[in-house]
Amino acid sequence: MAQIDLGKLKFTWKGTWSTASAYEVDDVVYYLGSAYICIADASNTTASPEQNSTNWTRMTSGLNYRGTFTTSAGLTWYYGDVVTYQNTAYFHYLSVSTGYTPGSTQAGNPWQVLATGTGGAYTSAGDIEYRDNDSSNSALPIGIENSVLSVEKNPRQSFPDNTTAVYEQIQLPGATPATNGKSAYLFRDDHPTVETVTYTVTVASGKFVINGTSQLALTLKTGSTYTFDVSDASNAGHVLAFNARTGATNTTFDFETAAIADGVTHNGTPGSSGATVTWTVPHLGFLVYEYYCTNHSGMGAGITWTSSTKIAGRLLHSDAHPTIDLTRTNIYSFTFPTATGMSYSVKDPGLSNYNTIGINGRITAGVSPVNVTGGTLTFTPSATVDGSLIIRDEGGSSDQIFITLHSMFFKPVWKGEGSTYKNKIPQPEDTRFNDPTYRIFANSSVNVHTESIAPLPDYLKKSGRGFQYGTVKPGYRQGGIITDRHYNFWGNMYHNSSNGYYYGAGIGTGCTTYNGTFDPSWTSNWRSPKVWEECLAGKSEYAHFLTDVNGTDLGYLDADGNQLVVKPRLKQVHRGNTNAWYLYENGMVTFAGYGGYGSFGQGRTDSQYIECMGVFHDESGTLLDGANYPKIKHIEFTPAHMGDHGSQSYYSVYMIDTNGFLYTMGYNGYGQLGNNSTTSDYYIKRMAKSNFGGADILYVHSSGYYYTSVYAIDSNGDLWGWGRNNYGQLGLGNTTQQTTPQKITGVTGSDLLGKKVIHVQATQDGDDIGKCHVLTTEGKVYFMGYLHDYGIYMGYYDSGNTGTQSLPRLLTNSSNLWNSDSQKVEYMATMGSRYGTYYFITDGGSTGLEQKLYATGANNTGQQGTGTSTTSGQGSSSEGYWFGKEIQFRDWGREYKGQTNNNYVEEAYGNWASWQTGGTNANKMKIGRIVEIYPAAHSSETYNRCVMIDEHGRIFFAGYWNYDMSVNWEMNNSTSMNSGPMYQSSLTLSGSPSTSQDTEWTAYFGWLSSLNGFVKPGGFCHTGNSYSENGWQALTKDGTLYIGGADPWNQAGFYQGGHHGFWEYQYRLGGH
Repeated sequence: MAQIDLGKLKFTWKGTWSTASAYEVDDVVYYLGSAYICIADASNTTASPEQNSTNWTRMTSGLNYRGTFTTSAGLTWYYGDVVTYQNTAYFHYLSVSTGYTPGSTQAGNPWQVLATGTGGAYTSAGDIEYRDNDSSNSALPIGIENSVLSVEKNPRQSFPDNTTAVYEQIQLPGATPATNGKSAYLFRDDHPTVETVTYTVTVASGKFVINGTSQLALTLKTGSTYTFDVSDASNAGHVLAFNARTGATNTTFDFETAAIADGVTHNGTPGSSGATVTWTVPHLGFLVYEYYCTNHSGMGAGITWTSSTKIAGRLLHSDAHPTIDLTRTNIYSFTFPTATGMSYSVKDPGLSNYNTIGINGRITAGVSPVNVTGGTLTFTPSATVDGSLIIRDEGGSSDQIFITLHSMFFKPVWKGEGSTYKNKIPQPEDTRFNDPTYRIFANSSVNVHTESIAPLPDYLKKSGRGFQYGTVKPGYRQGGIITDRHYNFWGNMYHNSSNGYYYGAGIGTGCTTYNGTFDPSWTSNWRSPKVWEECLAGKSEYAHFLTDVNGTDLGYLDADGNQLVVKPRLKQVHRGNTNAWYLYENGMVTFAGYGGYGSFGQGRTDSQYIECMGVFHDESGTLLDGANYPKIKHIEFTPAHMGDHGSQSYYSVYMIDTNGFLYTMGYNGYGQLGNNSTTSDYYIKRMAKSNFGGADILYVHSSGYYYTSVYAIDSNGDLWGWGRNNYGQLGLGNTTQQTTPQKITGVTGSDLLGKKVIHVQATQDGDDIGKCHVLTTEGKVYFMGYLHDYGIYMGYYDSGNTGTQSLPRLLTNSSNLWNSDSQKVEYMATMGSRYGTYYFITDGGSTGLEQKLYATGANNTGQQGTGTSTTSGQGSSSEGYWFGKEIQFRDWGREYKGQTNNNYVEEAYGNWASWQTGGTNANKMKIGRIVEIYPAAHSSETYNRCVMIDEHGRIFFAGYWNYDMSVNWEMNNSTSMNSGPMYQSSLTLSGSPSTSQDTEWTAYFGWLSSLNGFVKPGGFCHTGNSYSENGWQALTKDGTLYIGGADPWNQAGFYQGGHHGFWEYQYRLGGH
């Protein structure tokens, strides 16, 4: 062997260590990546150098790759060992160890990360690895050609924000003592559709036979009721029961001899006539269920289940408190039981005064209400709140939810497919447009502001309670769309016959009066606000404009403070014909257009031909500046009520900031500014919260132009009203004009007394006939105001009243229709005209359906979509036919089998449920859950129409269509639509479609198949003035804008003029 001679140091290199060799002092060997020197003569031995410290010591260390880590018993790990475990390479830095797992938090863990790998798979050149929000690595596949690498939010959260977690206490039967079986769990509010099913039970060969199958494996749903008929004589002596355990082999809670009692009812003796066992399945879906005989073993079988999604929680009492992850500035809702009588709040254990009992340690910022004894608590963690919180019972019980808060995480995503105009429109991959406050069209805002009072079902989160302004139109003979940071406008920029010029159409064109019309789009422009410039330059007083209304950083600056954007993203446009307010994502607002009753809030009445930032003042008129400059999250602009009237000079505006303050400005002839006067005010001024009992304002709504009544919902669910009240539309029991806010839910004798309000829809048609509909947390709708023709156009019938209804009253037929079967109205829509129709989406109640759809009010041209007569049949002595009915759908039949002219063949009609799986019309036409309803009307017309959009983006339509979205339904090439079977003049239901009634309307909602794509959420609006000028715009999920309908004054933006059907918008949209 080679000898290494270093003078006084001599080493003999012996190569790789072997058990067959003997070694002397100063011999050097190689073993598993390291070099060892012999310090005492060693004869043949099986003890390796790393294990034999008597004869060997490590001379120099190397790495020894030992493959994938395994937990096999008896394995010993040494210094320099390298393993891979869960996509990461680890290095062992201690001399020797056993029993440690790489990556664990065990004290003294000797494994250190050497290199991290990806949690995904690389399949193509250009794939990217990134760190995910749980500190693991993930793979991002390469994007498509010309796509751009962007960044989007990636919150770490146990359940999606803007949804609801249901907190449930569960007592497991048979536990001894009982407290050992008590547990707490969090579930999503995605409860399965309930069902009621009956099974027939017999006994044969010592087994239960259910519906003819021995030991049938049952599939049940939590919340549903199942009846087992055990009357057959073979059941004698066999008692059918149910048990549960935590796992198939887990005996911690073994209920083989302790039957589940919750929800189980035994009627009669098994084997005797009429004997049944009924079970309403409790919310124990995370357990293993079995059915069995209490007297004999081996008779039953397992049960599978469908339940709500479990978020967190464990069965064992010692580990019964769920721990969840939430992200700061996101919104979360928690619903707690009322039966326990416990009071829940959010607490910070890190506070010096924290106590498990009482109010000490409460978090109040971002919590609404601050505590609940049964009901819903909404929590928006601030950006600065401590990272570890608890939601717990203030009575000191053990019920609590541990919360770990995280700042927002982000992740890379590929976006876009090129530089065409389409990528300036909200794209399907852009997740910020999942936020329902980002709108596509002007005047399309929805009420998502009362979620803290009563959360919406998950599938309606993007739809809100309904549209703010009733009819969604972008202007009088105007079209337009919101792109990334600008509003794009086309159509009438001239005048509306008798009501003056359009002052640049309120889009900030920079022109004084462009007297013309235009097919290509004009783009809004702004005077960059000094506040914005100083915000980007680092002035701390305006740093709050670097975040959204929830306090989340919007990425306007890089890590070095360099500016990355020129302008914030535009969220909403609230516009009339001559002026508009623009709401940006950081809470800034701007104004452009006619300023006769106040322009941008600085006391001036001159018109603005470019967007100018709003100026705000406190109650005394003192300018709010610096850190006090408010961030606005909600706007109500009276000219935006496009179903109202063409003349909109006498306007007013209302805004709510992130602190719950309400601001007003404009015309005040009827006290609509709520400032205890009737003098118009051209300064935007804040209203004191003392006007509303000290509560924050969540939502503000008005009846529209000129004769304005105003309504506000506060954080307690109380409804306030002020302004015009000539028909009792404020619901105060009088017709006195009110110049200060009055508490509508506090009026003695009112049906709304003590109720919590979540939505309101008010109209007055520009003809001083105000009316209002109110939706409460009980899911009921109430009316107050002008009672035209005994209420025929309001849904509330009163045979002795054709004028004033000054106290709120429940709509007629509520208990038989939308409130039958324990149903609650979740969504309410109306077109906002004098001859109104009202549309409701319910939660389905106890029917087992996810939703049901209803309409009430005007039906002159079938706009209800209920198949009801277009003749009301109503009078003082007769309620007639328009006071509510379930909405009906139709398919259009076959185009063969002898069809001629408008003689439809094999059409089908039915309610929403009939088209679902198991329904009478199943497999004939696809209809998903309806998520948006777009009624349309203009002023005092009765030729009205309505569009519904389902969850897949499919359009359904009913009512009168002078221009048709889909054409040539009939074999004679007519653009008219046969009305289908409906009540005719004889008021008898026709058994088949009328072959003689060729109309431009339909009384049933039919599927529109002519659009080349599916509409994205919020991606539809009406255009036009009167019924003869009806038109539409639609944005499909692939980012394509389609237009159609009448084209007076170029409102359709189509060079060829008015047209039926859908055509892609021809011109490039300006702005980014």
